[in-house]
Amino acid sequence: MRGQWIIGCFLLLLLCPLAYSASFGIGVEPTKNEIIRNETATYNVTVTNFEQNDAKFQIYTVDPKWQVATEPNNPSILAVEKGSFTLFLRPTASSDLGTQGVSVTFKDINSGGLIRKSIVLNLRSGNTLYGEYTPTVTLDVNMPYELDPREEIPLQLELRNRNALNITNMTILLESPHFSKTASVRLAPLSEKTVDLSGLRIDPLTTPDEAEFSISLYYNGETVNRLEKNYRIKEYTRVQEHITEKSFFFKTTKTVTVTNEGNVDNTAVITIPSGFFKSLFVGSSLDHDRTLSEGERVLLWKIPLSPNETRVFTYSVNYRIIILLLLLAAAGWIAYMMLRSPVIVLKEAVGIAKPDGMSRVKVRIFIKNRSARLVRGIHVLDKVPSLAEVLKTDSPGSMPPSKIAVSEKQGTLLRWQLDVLEPYEERVLTYQARSKLKIIGKMSLPRSKVKFTAEGKERVVYSNNLELVEKFRDR
Repeated sequence: MRGQWIIGCFLLLLLCPLAYSASFGIGVEPTKNEIIRNETATYNVTVTNFEQNDAKFQIYTVDPKWQVATEPNNPSILAVEKGSFTLFLRPTASSDLGTQGVSVTFKDINSGGLIRKSIVLNLRSGNTLYGEYTPTVTLDVNMPYELDPREEIPLQLELRNRNALNITNMTILLESPHFSKTASVRLAPLSEKTVDLSGLRIDPLTTPDEAEFSISLYYNGETVNRLEKNYRIKEYTRVQEHITEKSFFFKTTKTVTVTNEGNVDNTAVITIPSGFFKSLFVGSSLDHDRTLSEGERVLLWKIPLSPNETRVFTYSVNYRIIILLLLLAAAGWIAYMMLRSPVIVLKEAVGIAKPDGMSRVKVRIFIKNRSARLVRGIHVLDKVPSLAEVLKTDSPGSMPPSKIAVSEKQGTLLRWQLDVLEPYEERVLTYQARSKLKIIGKMSLPRSKVKFTAEGKERVVYSNNLELVEKFRDR
């Protein structure tokens, strides 16, 4: 044993000098470098950063017989500073016994500089409860790096008993931030076995990220082997859309439910075809845009969704305003037809001019019952200005006024009285007037007034105004 210590110290002096590179220097001091197979060698590592930038280190070994870990993981050293961390070396089932050097690489991720050092330790067989055999089991894991949280994790262990020890009940402990499991296995001497750790699942809403799991093998309270491996939660997303529709009296309302069935943020995009006319009658509980999609006018909603978030909005196409306007127009027309006067009066006049000015006017008054009801007690009143006098004529088929009243100031008042007007019947009243003075230019005639009784109510209508212009000549 003393000879082994002397050899170990000698190798330590030869293989572990203080190392440095242009960007940083490394010093390694053993804390515990004589171990048995189920123990871990520890070292205190001192790093001097010569750069003006912070250094972040990745520490690893390419030797498959040893596992490297640090505390903290991926240590950082500030610019132009000195720092330290703990280095761990753990043997695997295939590690050789005896004093040896393990090549460990220290790499500055930021600058790219690296130093390789040979870390010396002594791996002893140690005392054992299993006679001349120590439990030696190699461990390998078959599992994809990316895991879909919606699916069961496919994880298999490849175990191999490296010696003649009959391992009757070895415990397998699987640990990770997202899943864990404990199992037991039996290994015959020098046998191999595949262990399927089925039933492992992750919460489907787990955020995409990288994590690490560990698998440890325990036999009779002793650690036989341990393996650590990284994995990544795969991102996925799908927007589920559900639409319900309800229509009543020219209004269609649709309720849209969108759900993000994923573990990352997403945006639901909802479009509906809508021409310019239709878009004028669309209302929505959420803001939307009018745009073109593949040359077609559409209404567009963009709804941000968090993982597993559900949002509901409604939109409606409402043509009731058009129907309401049509109904109002129809009601107005019906009211107009019901309230309008059943009797209409039209007055026209023809001036017969002489070379020295207009002298005679022929006036006709048209009275028509435009309804389907009888109109009774029709009284027609017309007025001739004081500048003219009414001529007495005896025209065939013409009904003379029932009364003529003359006033020097107000002119001549003519009155006709009709007993009844049949539905859609029209009467024409005619008279002539002659101007007392020479008239040059225009002469105005007042409106005719008609009083009548319809459906028990007395009503009054007026004719149009007339403005006579000299443009007729005596033939």
